[in-house]
Amino acid sequence: MNVMANRRQRLLRAALGACALLVILAGCGGTTAGTPVSRSTATTSAAPSATAIRVATATLDQRIDAYLDTLSTAQLIGQTLMLAVYANSYNANLDQALTQWHVGSAIVFPNYNGGPLQPTTSAGMRQLIHDLQAHADTPLLVATDEEGGSVDRLAFYYGSTPSPQALAATGDPRQAYAQAQTDAQRLRALGFNVDFAPLADVSQGNGIDPSRTFGVTPGAVATYAGAFLDGLQHNGVAGTLKHWPGLGASSGNPDFTLPTVNHTQAQLNAIDFASFRMLLARQPGMIMVTHVIVPAYDAQAPASLSPTLVQGVLRGQLGYQGVVVTDAMDAQGLIAYMRQQGYSDPAQGIAEACVRAFLAGDDLIEAPIEQDRLAAVVAAMTQAVNTGRISQARLREAAHRIVALKVRQDLLTLPTS
Repeated sequence: MNVMANRRQRLLRAALGACALLVILAGCGGTTAGTPVSRSTATTSAAPSATAIRVATATLDQRIDAYLDTLSTAQLIGQTLMLAVYANSYNANLDQALTQWHVGSAIVFPNYNGGPLQPTTSAGMRQLIHDLQAHADTPLLVATDEEGGSVDRLAFYYGSTPSPQALAATGDPRQAYAQAQTDAQRLRALGFNVDFAPLADVSQGNGIDPSRTFGVTPGAVATYAGAFLDGLQHNGVAGTLKHWPGLGASSGNPDFTLPTVNHTQAQLNAIDFASFRMLLARQPGMIMVTHVIVPAYDAQAPASLSPTLVQGVLRGQLGYQGVVVTDAMDAQGLIAYMRQQGYSDPAQGIAEACVRAFLAGDDLIEAPIEQDRLAAVVAAMTQAVNTGRISQARLREAAHRIVALKVRQDLLTLPTS
């Protein structure tokens, strides 16, 4: 073990020892309300008392904080970034992202923008994800978009699966659960631990392909998306509700344009937000916020960059305290918005948008795939932290949520003493 590793272990033992002493002498006051406990804690055979739950949660919070104390500022920033991967195998660009920029999560695209399949076999995909994990500073959250139907990343390796619309059309939520269970088993076999699904959007027009949605009412969406979410999370894959604050009534797809949802606040709360609200009790691993203007709450910024819609509504009104991840930050709709903001260079516009998204309350930033654009994002986030534009408290808050999810997914085991 090298000198730096020895030093880190000493710091970690000292911090954890202090946490243990605090627990004994002063009881356990939690630092992050609503942080989910690890799977091993959540599945004990006897129901724990309310006091025991508070103690266990607080102890986990303190252990996470002690772990964060061992990370450098660059590593903390890296925890908040998600690397976009489209490659046949591990390469120099991926190595730079993981070993120099300390990126702590990844999303893998087998056919980015309709390009050729990479890797071409399931064995190649397993090897790629294995190599990503082997070179990372910390265990990676590794995601893909496995919705079924028109967005079916695993179809290349396992064959196509039914769309959300088709699953709901069976009239049996157990079908949605069973499909998600199969998806989770396949995802885990390849090395994935996060699925960017299911959609919680309530279909109300043509803003999003209706086949990607589970229904036209919040109740139907909550029933079938909830069953799908359970099928994933009961089988070791974190699910992601998307696309907050809802694309069902939007004027378009953010991948291609900057859409608007012109519902009133009453309509939004009764329809668009309702399905998300109903699903929170199922403890989704993440919620994805997208690039859509919702004038009833914020006429100036897309939801992904809006403190009102992330901090005020999603966290404040709905009460969600888990990881908020952005939609792709190189979406054409967001690039167009940043151009309106005066950023003619897309790389610089995306970089500034990432900082604004983080300040708005998004914890995990889905970074652009091009290396020069990723470099610009890392530089902008680093400068924002170094100048105090992003506070240490905000940086640690986001990293805490992300590490808590890694613990929940059994990716990271924190020492208890």
